[in-house]
Amino acid sequence: MKILFINPSLRGGKKGHLFLPVGLAYVMTYVKQFGYKFDLLDIDAGGYDDEYIEKYFIEKKHDVICTGSIVTHYRWMKWCINTIKKHQPEAIVIVGNSVGGSIPEVLFQTTKVDIVIYGEAELSTKEVFDAIKNKKSFGKIIEPHVQIPHMNKWYPATIKGDGIPGIIYRSKNNLIVNNGKRKAVKNIDDFPFPDWDMFDVKTYLESGKRHGATHSWFYKPNEVVPMPINIARGCVFKCTFCHYVFWHDPYRHRSAENVLAEMKQNIKKYGVNFFNFWDELSFHKIGPASKFLDELIKEDLKIHWTCSIRADLMGRDIDTKGKPIPREERLNLAKKFVKAGCVSAVFSLESGSDKILEAMNKKVKSKYFKEQVEICREAGLVINTSLVIGYPQETSETIKETMTQLEKLRVYPSAGFLLPLPETGMFKYAVDNGYIKDINKYLTQITERQDFSLNLTKMTEEQLKNETVQWLEKLNRTFGSALDKGKLLKTGGFDKHSKHQNNRNRKDIVDRNTTNRETLSYATQEGTVR
Repeated sequence: MKILFINPSLRGGKKGHLFLPVGLAYVMTYVKQFGYKFDLLDIDAGGYDDEYIEKYFIEKKHDVICTGSIVTHYRWMKWCINTIKKHQPEAIVIVGNSVGGSIPEVLFQTTKVDIVIYGEAELSTKEVFDAIKNKKSFGKIIEPHVQIPHMNKWYPATIKGDGIPGIIYRSKNNLIVNNGKRKAVKNIDDFPFPDWDMFDVKTYLESGKRHGATHSWFYKPNEVVPMPINIARGCVFKCTFCHYVFWHDPYRHRSAENVLAEMKQNIKKYGVNFFNFWDELSFHKIGPASKFLDELIKEDLKIHWTCSIRADLMGRDIDTKGKPIPREERLNLAKKFVKAGCVSAVFSLESGSDKILEAMNKKVKSKYFKEQVEICREAGLVINTSLVIGYPQETSETIKETMTQLEKLRVYPSAGFLLPLPETGMFKYAVDNGYIKDINKYLTQITERQDFSLNLTKMTEEQLKNETVQWLEKLNRTFGSALDKGKLLKTGGFDKHSKHQNNRNRKDIVDRNTTNRETLSYATQEGTVR
């Protein structure tokens, strides 16, 4: 059985800043340990154009072809699937990630895909491979037919099946059969570490050296060796604008021991000195975060890293049971992050309006963001944040409310416009209220959140875009004009403002022989670009 995995390129196969594909690596590593051999078409690392890719499909035949991406890559994924089937009609095409899992009803109608894997993909992929190899079925249709409800209006529902969990497949009589969700693996320490030797690691690491990593500018040129690592899966909350592959799974965290073992392996093997904690949410509670950091400090790996946290991790002064959380305790946690080697933390304001935050289901208040910025700054932890502009409640006043808060705190945001994604509350709102009338057309047109897609506000599109850009121009001027006008939204880098502000406190070079707070004292400057 000849198997091919495809790693697509979200930005058209151009050799820019490359990111090792963590999710794909986990799946490939998992099936590899059971003896499966496969080829890899790494479009991202190779910088291949569509002409090259189609020629590859013509010349190299496979029995099973696996790929996947986020749903904003739908247009290319449609082309890829149908191009495979054009030249290799007998190949079984398997698609994972949100481009499959969040819109299976759509994908089965607009492409010739055979199987969609939704949610955690490792076990499902292996079991599908086993079934194909042993010429067994993926399951059976439950009689009488039971349709599974979904929010992809205008597309036929999938039919309930019983078989390999976590997959939706096309039956021989062209029925779309849904075997139901797979129960998430409780202990994600059980998964093997991603085997990066399956990829052209040198190309990825050289890209990291050329382009740097988030807040890695304090390293000497070409000295930073960044690598991604997942320490958690999923998120505790479900914001109405957000979607991720583990949408239906519980939030799970790896043990500190397991994470440290992977770090040590990659430090020894590849010389990594900078880790991007590539999670929807790395930390959200003081207790577990503190214990994890204690272990990292104890190991003293001489590395630095970035992560994502909740805006209320150190910003909330009262817990959910009404018990006060002393500021000193929260400040000590921030200092512990720095001592453990953390350079920057992403925690999103999204909006300065509590009314909009409530509509987002963020479960936070804007005052938590202010408190957390002040605590992180005092500890020496650099801040990244993002905004979602364009909720139905958005007005000139709410935009002003958001931007003035950032101006006072001296934080430059990664700003983007609301992009309703399938399976989210805002997607349902957009469909139900007639903003999206053709899902296939909408998904074919969308790209990135910095590109305007839909206007759900009572403002005109021109007014909404102009006021957003005007405020970003003002912030940019206030913080030192580090960005060109064309980069206010698509910044092209995380740390332009961090690098240029408060230079008298900045150290150009970090001593990587220690990871204590003194080595990161430059980080008291703020205003960061994501």
